[in-house]
Amino acid sequence: MADQPARVSAREIADFLTALREHRSVPAAAEAASRVDILAWKASLLGRMAANTRDPETRATAAAARADLAAARAELAAARAEGLADSYVLRTGGEH
Repeated sequence: MADQPARVSAREIADFLTALREHRSVPAAAEAASRVDILAWKASLLGRMAANTRDPETRATAAAARADLAAARAELAAARAEGLADSYVLRTGGEH
């Protein structure tokens, strides 16, 4: 039988909610990376919950969390790439 992920504990949920509240006070410069971390944690928790149930709504919610995480990672990567392109323009006077 395949190994099942550990069940999500109430403590893990409480820790996640605490981190989510703290995320609201993250400085704007670090907000995007912090958002990805929060979404990764959320996707992990929901994925573990979905793995332990046959409920389609729970599984759909976990899939939506994974999609949100993928979108946030893509946005962060795009922002970093744009920042690198801008720094190239500033250093070399070139265009991007």
